[in-house]
Order: sequence, then structure tokens, then C-alpha cells
Amino acid sequence: MLCNIRASTSVENIRRWRYMYSVKDDQITSIGLSGEAKISKLSIRGQLVLNILWFALNAQSAALLPIVIPTQIVLFISSKEIGSVQQVVFLSWLMIAASIISIFIPPLIGTLSDRTSGGFGRRRPYIVVGGLLLLMSTPLLVNAGSLVIFLVGLALLLLGKNILMPAYQSLMPDRVPGEQRGETSGYVGGMTILGNVVGLGLAAWLLGGINQHSYSTSMIRANAGIYYAVTALLVLAAIVVTVCGVRENRWLKCTQARAIKREKALLEYALRFLHGWIAPWRSYNFRMVFLTRASLVLGLSLFMAYIEYFFATVQHIANFIQVTGMVAILTLGGAVVSGLVSGILSDRIKRRAPVVSVATLCMSLAALTFVIFPNNLMALLWPLGVLFGLGYGVYSSVGWALSIDVLPSLEKAGKDLGMWNASTTLPALMAPLLGSVIINAVAGTGHLLLGYQLVFGAASLFFLLAAIGMLFVKK
Repeated sequence: MLCNIRASTSVENIRRWRYMYSVKDDQITSIGLSGEAKISKLSIRGQLVLNILWFALNAQSAALLPIVIPTQIVLFISSKEIGSVQQVVFLSWLMIAASIISIFIPPLIGTLSDRTSGGFGRRRPYIVVGGLLLLMSTPLLVNAGSLVIFLVGLALLLLGKNILMPAYQSLMPDRVPGEQRGETSGYVGGMTILGNVVGLGLAAWLLGGINQHSYSTSMIRANAGIYYAVTALLVLAAIVVTVCGVRENRWLKCTQARAIKREKALLEYALRFLHGWIAPWRSYNFRMVFLTRASLVLGLSLFMAYIEYFFATVQHIANFIQVTGMVAILTLGGAVVSGLVSGILSDRIKRRAPVVSVATLCMSLAALTFVIFPNNLMALLWPLGVLFGLGYGVYSSVGWALSIDVLPSLEKAGKDLGMWNASTTLPALMAPLLGSVIINAVAGTGHLLLGYQLVFGAASLFFLLAAIGMLFVKK
């Protein structure tokens, strides 16, 4: 257990107890009244080293849901056409299972990393373990000759990512000073968007030849395997850079003797553990940002999960994968500009929440266009992609800085950010349930277009609710 340093603690007591950061004697005076060691400002090189893993992780995951997995499902759920109701239902259940894994693991890993001590740091051990599991999933996904092997490979990939991510994202509050959060959020957004561009571009290039009228199962299997292999190499390289290049402060466990009975110590630990999980919800800003983010992610999940099937079955676009990739790249093109600029400028803005609110409105308007003008989308794809991207870029960058701003305690950032992940995973669990219910209910009437209009309309509504909710954040 890590002991807290009170503001009144003397430098001599800090030397004797070594409660927090393991620092040299000439560095002890850098411990301020908050009890935290002062964090040096990051150079451009430091920002790149710290954020490079965002690029690799997003390159690996960006195209999985909109392109790669829906295409691979054809190998295991046969049908007369791509995007059948059976394939939509299977994709929905797959998303639900993935979300369940993502609900429970990040808070646990975040808590463990907060309490980990040693020369290798608090976060890096979990980054390495998660990375190994990601790499172990690669040969299974590359050689997925059956549905069972495919599901086992996906399970390992998700498990690895949910171990790696809470530890990695906790490096940000650990290593970024408060006055650089907006700047760092720009790097986070930029690396995220660049990773998305690479992942989606690679998937569209490898799988773009597949269409409704002509596709080869052997080509799907081979090219999907190439996608998994290439992105796994990117993740491996980025993990090496992160583990070797990011220097963590060492945390040491308190060695002060305690004359307390074991039973009493266990009871105190249980109460402290329970209090630690309840405490963040007492913060008004934490609750509001959590709820608004959950609404935004619910809209994003509904919109992104079914867009490929919409182009294939409703718009009857033969090269629907290429169109999906093109829309994604247009979106990310707008996001690059808004993400980098808004992230850097947000350090000079006292309130970040209104900026995120306006960005979310842009995403809501873009989704609403799919409802109002479903038959004229091809002519509107370019401006829609840019509009959605402008909003997504601001959300990706400024939203990260806002989430760090509202954390109740930076000392427990791993646990709190692990809990924070539920604002992403719970909506990701609800979105496929809601989407599959809507599409299944309407498909029986023969009005499949109406089903997709209702799904995209719901996405637009959740974006709007998130935009309104952001205005009530007092930060």
C-alpha cells in the first residue's frame, strides 16, 4: 500500500519514509505541497515517444469493426449476400461479448498498476503483458480456419488490449504536467487519427476488391491475415519504444511498521478499497463528463458498427468496402486539422467542455443527414465526412484533456481511468443490442432502409444529448 504524504510533512520525513517517488536527496525539494513530485515539461521528442503507442493501437483496431471483422464473418456465417440479417446479428453478439470483457478488466488492471512498485515502474509491466497477449493472438487470427480459432484469437486480442490500455493511458497523467495537458491531448488526437488513417487505408487496400457480386473466401482469409500481421508488428515496435523510452518514477511501498492485528488490517483494507471505488462518483464533474462521454460513444458505436452493411445492403454499392474506407479517410482528414489545433489551443482556454459540445454537434448533424437524405448520400459523402471529422478530431484531443482534468485524484489515476473506460465499454455493449433489435424488428416488414434510418437517427440523438450535457460541466 502506498502511503500519502501530507502537506505539512517535512523534507526529513520524506527522506526517512520514502513514501512516494524514489528520488535522490537533491531532488526531494521538488516535492510540493500536493505531495507529488513535480513533472518536467515534455519536449517534442518526449511527446512523440509517450504517444507513439496510440498510433499503433489505433492502426490495429480502427478497421476491425467497420471493415475487417464484418468481412471475415462471411467466412463463418454463410449467406447469399454480404450484410445479411444473420451476419448483422452475429456481429452484434460479438460486440456484446467484447464489451463485457472491456467492462471488468480495465478497472482491475488500473488499480493493480496504481499499487505496483519496483524498478520497472507502475505501468510498464502491464504494457508488456498486454502486448504479449496481443502478439499471441496474431497467429490465431492469421490462420483462422474455423469459427472457434477466430473467436479464441479475438478473445486474446481483446484481453491483451484491455490489460495494456489502462496501464498505458495512466502514463499520461503520470508524465504530463497540468499546463501541457491540452498540448499532449493534441498529440494523442493526432496519433489516434494517424493510426486510424493507416489502419483503414491498409484494410481498404487489402479487402477493397471484395464486393457483393464477386468475392473469394481465400482472398478474404489471406488479406485479413496480412492486416493482422502488419498491425501486430506496428504494435510491437511501439511497445518497445514506449517501454524503453518512457522513464517512470519508481514507487516504493511504505516500510513503516504497523502494530495492527491482521483482522483489523484486512477490514481497513476492504473499507478503503470500497471507498476508493465510490469516491470518484461523488465528483459532479466526473459524473457529468462520464455520462456525456457514454452518450457520445453510444452514438459513435451505432453509427460506425452498421455503416458498411448500410452501404452494402441498402445503397447496393458493389465496392462498399472501398466506399467505407473513403468515408473514413475523409473523416480523418478533417479530424487531423481540428484535433491538432484544438488540442494545443485548449491549454489557453479556461473551459474545454463547450469546445467538445460544439464538436459533438457537428457529429450529430452528419449522422442526421443519413436519416434525412438516405438516397442522395453519394453526392454528400465528401462534406459529411469532413464535417464529422472536424467534430471527431476535437473530441479525440480535447476530450482526453477534459477527462484528465476531472479525475478526482492523480495518485489513483490508473483506477479512475479504468473506471472511466466504462463510459466507452458500456455504450459499446448497449449499441449492438439496440441496433440489432431495431434492424431485426424492421427487417421483418421488408423496410430495411427504415431500420438503418432509425439506427442512424438514434446515433444523432445520442450525439445531441452529449453536446447538451457537456454544457453543464463546470470545468
